[in-house]
Amino acid sequence: MKKSESILPEQILELADAQCSGIITEVELAALEQLLTEHPEYRREYLNYVFLHIGLASAAKSAQLPPAEAEAPTIPQKPRRVPARFLLIPCFSLLVCLCAVGLFLSLQSAPQKAGAPDIVQDRSQYYFDENAVPPSEVAFVQSTLQAKWELLGKNPVMTDHFQPGTVKVTSGNVDFAFSGGADVSLTSPSLFGMEGKDQGTLFSGKLLTHRSDGKAPFKLETPSVELINRGTEYEVSVNEESETYVHVLDGQVEVKLRGRLPRFYWNFDQRESESLQDAIGMGAIRAGKNAVRVEGIIGSGAIRFNNHPDASLLLGNGGGKEVGTGDYAVSTGVTIEAMVISEWEISDHQPAKKPYDYDEIFRKEDGSYRILLSFQNDEKAGVSQIPVVKGGPCLSFGLFLSGMGYSELDMPLDGKEGRPTLAEMRDGKPHHIVATYNGWTGVKAIYIDGKLRMSHRFPVGTMIISGGSTPAVIGNLITSDFESFVGREPFSGVIDEVAFYDYALDPATIAAHFECVKAGRDYFEGQLNKFVLQEKQGKNMLLNKGQKMRFSAETGEPVL
Repeated sequence: MKKSESILPEQILELADAQCSGIITEVELAALEQLLTEHPEYRREYLNYVFLHIGLASAAKSAQLPPAEAEAPTIPQKPRRVPARFLLIPCFSLLVCLCAVGLFLSLQSAPQKAGAPDIVQDRSQYYFDENAVPPSEVAFVQSTLQAKWELLGKNPVMTDHFQPGTVKVTSGNVDFAFSGGADVSLTSPSLFGMEGKDQGTLFSGKLLTHRSDGKAPFKLETPSVELINRGTEYEVSVNEESETYVHVLDGQVEVKLRGRLPRFYWNFDQRESESLQDAIGMGAIRAGKNAVRVEGIIGSGAIRFNNHPDASLLLGNGGGKEVGTGDYAVSTGVTIEAMVISEWEISDHQPAKKPYDYDEIFRKEDGSYRILLSFQNDEKAGVSQIPVVKGGPCLSFGLFLSGMGYSELDMPLDGKEGRPTLAEMRDGKPHHIVATYNGWTGVKAIYIDGKLRMSHRFPVGTMIISGGSTPAVIGNLITSDFESFVGREPFSGVIDEVAFYDYALDPATIAAHFECVKAGRDYFEGQLNKFVLQEKQGKNMLLNKGQKMRFSAETGEPVL
């Protein structure tokens, strides 16, 4: 039979009295905890009762001490010793009461059945590298309405101040204020990524946004398009088919189709008299003396690396100044693609300490926020592997993922489950290597010669955190003296056709790229300049007040 609500306070206080007196049993303590969990309205009364006992215990302790003399005695007297048994009872009671306060605080952090969650009034640094400067705070909670939310990750937390990461709203509404001046109101259920002070990503759900302050445009990415807000108020939603719906309530919204070209493409086909450079942005490449131009695997040029410390190509930092900045700062996806002839001079045993046996294909070393693609052989790999695999030679793809930390997808070169063997990767032939991460699906994957060889799935909406001041490098790891071009993980062999994308190539595109290189053509079938010009000349769509539009998930084009 259910106990009457009228006797609950009395029962709780009786149990609290037993707790503070140190005579409560385990069964009674469990009953007390259950009552306070099921009836949070009585917690404050419970806590007041505990503090009363703390005060009484302190007074009892003071009563056992000798009274202070009004004046110092003229003759020194031996102080009276208080028997330990008189001090023990109040001290014990004080200790038990403090434990009771601990119980109260633990119950306060327990999940609530209804209403807004208790939030941590602190920065959300729970998944960042303690040894590096974390990304800046980008947003904070402005208001809530019967809302529950958490940061996505392996240790979900609730907070009201956010660094880059993904918020999962499971009930109610939450209003966020971005430090760049935009206000965003999320309606549950929604999955929303906070990329920067002026940029967010709606993975699923519905939001309303407008700019209340600031001049910089707020960019909102969806699976279909990128929306640019310059003071406009609009609604946007993403359905289960990943289609994007936009309704402009005031002003104008600029709609930009997502680009399909890489951010960088290094084909090394420049003439001998010309400097090496990125074929898209024309950014200069600086080469160490043991990175030598040779005949191309595809096209006229490639680079041979001879496993010497100064076998390296320095690519620059893409304008990065801190974590989350620069052209190598990606969030919802990334692809590293290359043609490789490996001559990896692997040791017969796994090194137990540094320097480990690595051959770097691509690496941007920003501490734990690094991006890497390399051949590896070390016994310490299990520390950062997701999933964990047996030791031995592998092809490693490392990223820092929000809420998850830094980890590497290490593909063993063992010939099992469709994976290539070490001998196959060192057979003297060129191999098409592609590493991708797709935040829209959570899939991290490695492809060899057009085929998926290994993958792992993280929670949908898990974003990459990358970028910063350190230069990116092809063929080595350089961490300090960049001007010397000297690194400690040099490549051995030939590298060509390296591309860096800010999204994940899909399996069909990867297979098509492999067919191209098999036929002796580059990934873009010799039409790169045409595609670059088309993207530069592409006009963004403007939606005016009152307009509604739906955009295809596959093409980003309007669906009429």
